[in-house]
Amino acid sequence: MKITSSSNKKIKELIKLKDIKEIRKKKKYIVDGLHLVEEAVKNDVALEIFVSENFSKDLNFVKDNIEINIIDEKLTDLISSTVNNQGIFAICKIVDKELLINNYSNIIILDSIQDPGNLGTIIRTADAFGYDCVILGKGTTNMYSQKVIRSMQGSNFHIDCFDSINIIEFMDKLEGFEIYATSLEGSCYLEEINEKPKKSAIIFGNEANGVSKEILAKVNNPIKVNMPGLAESLNVAVTSGIIMHYIKNVLE
Repeated sequence: MKITSSSNKKIKELIKLKDIKEIRKKKKYIVDGLHLVEEAVKNDVALEIFVSENFSKDLNFVKDNIEINIIDEKLTDLISSTVNNQGIFAICKIVDKELLINNYSNIIILDSIQDPGNLGTIIRTADAFGYDCVILGKGTTNMYSQKVIRSMQGSNFHIDCFDSINIIEFMDKLEGFEIYATSLEGSCYLEEINEKPKKSAIIFGNEANGVSKEILAKVNNPIKVNMPGLAESLNVAVTSGIIMHYIKNVLE
């Protein structure tokens, strides 16, 4: 049976999940678009799927235990946060995981990253370069906002992410890790690192203020990227990609 009204209980719940407070309360969030819905199904977090009556793609990837709801085309714009949506959405569950440091060897730590696009891009980059954990420190924007989800492009399904973490306390547990943090006043250029650490944790800071002084005080390896051009600084997501690739994939 097709859902045609915005007052339908399921549609009202779906629309509410565009709000961060509701996401935290219900421990559910929306993914929007075929690629993300497929990834959600593949990783067993999709609870229910909503698809426009005009959606023409094959849905054979959907598992038997997941309900598919057919909805009127006009409802898709109420659900989606994009201008031109694909007409397919999924409600996904937030899976709570225990943070066991010994399970990881290459960790990214984010100190008060505010821009959703930067956050999503950093998580996607960490996934691409083979990092196994991302720590979102307190003050970092929520990873389940629609802008972050679109920027991650499903990488949150591949890499363990933990949010609202006290970074100072977390750093005290990183026994055996080489800890790096970005700083324009860093004493070492990235390119001067010549030995690959067995375990690494890299800290990236707030777009305007960088890594906090309190965190930098606990870091032996503040690093910076050599910039022979005239720009004073790099976007944090760009910086993260350069550093992650160098430490994980260039060093031997």
